[in-house]
Amino acid sequence: MQTLGDGSWVISASDLGIYAGCPWRLARVADEKLGKGIHVPALDDPMMVLVARLGLEHEARQWDILRRELGDVVEISYDRASSDDAALWRSSIMRAASQTHEALRSSTKAIFQGVLYQEEIPHPELKVGFQGFADFLVKAGDVWEVWDSKLARKAKDAALVQVSAYVDQLRQIGIPTSDTVRLILGDGSHSVHQASDHLGEYLSLREKVLALIVERSADPHPVPWNDSRYMACGTKGCPACSEQIPLHDDLFLIAGIKKSQREKLLVAGFAHLSDFANASRDEVRRNTSGIGRDTLAGLHLQASLQHATRSHPDSPPAWEVVSRSVLASIPRPSPGDIFFDFEGDPTYQEWDIRPREGQPDTFGIEYLFGLWGEGLGTSAEDPHFLGLWAETFEQEKQALESFCALISDRLEKFPDLHIYHYASYERTRLAVLVKRHQVAGDCVEKLLDGVLVDLFSVVTKGIKVGLPSYSLKALEALYFPPETRTGIAGGGESVVAFSDYLKAKDDGDELRARELKDSIVHYNRIDCFSAQALRDWLLNDVLAASPSATD
Repeated sequence: MQTLGDGSWVISASDLGIYAGCPWRLARVADEKLGKGIHVPALDDPMMVLVARLGLEHEARQWDILRRELGDVVEISYDRASSDDAALWRSSIMRAASQTHEALRSSTKAIFQGVLYQEEIPHPELKVGFQGFADFLVKAGDVWEVWDSKLARKAKDAALVQVSAYVDQLRQIGIPTSDTVRLILGDGSHSVHQASDHLGEYLSLREKVLALIVERSADPHPVPWNDSRYMACGTKGCPACSEQIPLHDDLFLIAGIKKSQREKLLVAGFAHLSDFANASRDEVRRNTSGIGRDTLAGLHLQASLQHATRSHPDSPPAWEVVSRSVLASIPRPSPGDIFFDFEGDPTYQEWDIRPREGQPDTFGIEYLFGLWGEGLGTSAEDPHFLGLWAETFEQEKQALESFCALISDRLEKFPDLHIYHYASYERTRLAVLVKRHQVAGDCVEKLLDGVLVDLFSVVTKGIKVGLPSYSLKALEALYFPPETRTGIAGGGESVVAFSDYLKAKDDGDELRARELKDSIVHYNRIDCFSAQALRDWLLNDVLAASPSATD
């Protein structure tokens, strides 16, 4: 979304995608463009930076394929001008659009980065244009087909709306187009769809975005939080919502709350977490409809505990047992117990140009199998931690085999051992690795059948904690002293560090590679140790302190 120096607007398919995900965010962006004294912050997410870079590499890889296969291809150059000078901006984009039109009417077989520009979308109240940048326009007989490269593994609606928008733009300038469109997915496969299936959605979203611009242009004030005209998504990945939710003590802060539940609580008169937390149980039940009694009680308890935690910032987070039987299901500790955590990169692949046929699971690598337990370490300095490192699929296979060999030997010595992890990732990925490498099936099947223990399930079913998140790192406030964690702060940073590590190795920068690897191993080691600390806290501080009565 852009405003030009002459007061006109230009929108793109990306704006439609933002609206589809969070109308309130796009309303705030429009208010910022209108100079209402607000600024929508950018989301500081190193993982998104990595994904953007990989997306450009994926796009360039597909262009190399087309150049080799088709030969007669054209790349459009576009020098973006400042939108402050409307005439210069239009001159620049129309020049690139004209080059695209000429190529479309030539004998060329493919166009890279085709520029599509409609100077004015017919509208009675608004002067607004549309701009689009098609990754690839490919000749298919006598018609042109729109292709777009996406790192995703499956086609998503937003991407299909985008390519359908480009089909619409081509038809408006009289270019014969195929009704099929293609998404080149992250594994190099082509996902083919009918543009007609998504043109209606594109036009509907476009009209809603235009109506939003008209509304925001008529209002001298920025749109307030909880404006009923613009639904807020409330997700962590939305920079506009992430800024406002804590400022307004919004119900979105309640851990585990669903958007539909929040709406029902708003209707019941609870606008803030503190309002909801401070209300009596009878008041909550009396005023709230559409939420099951037990679910409502759970939400109320969660909000109350979070409010109590905030009210006593110098104390550990508040918590309460909700199912002693779940806590009592934690196996008795064994000296052979292992605390396990994967570090995985979901973007990793091993193919240069052409995808591997018939191998849909070639996305992602588990680059570190982290294990914590008595006698697992290989050095006197670190007797508890063992990290199995892998930076290729072949090394990942070897790590899986080494992991299973270690577990099998340890089970012979400690048949009562369990392997503790946090959330479903480890369980899911072990099954994927068996399928990928066709090894260790019997071992993993045994682990899945009762040896693996998911502490996340125990926590979320057994206790309520007064925190807005039930991530392992958030729960560490219950059992770790402050500042226990150092270095890498989250899984996304670990993935970025692994990508940077591979690049440093390719560049021959061994010192930098070593520093990055050490930082990843340090992060994983803390995660593994944290899992044991959580298990011990649940047994020694929670279960032992809770009444022995049944649920």
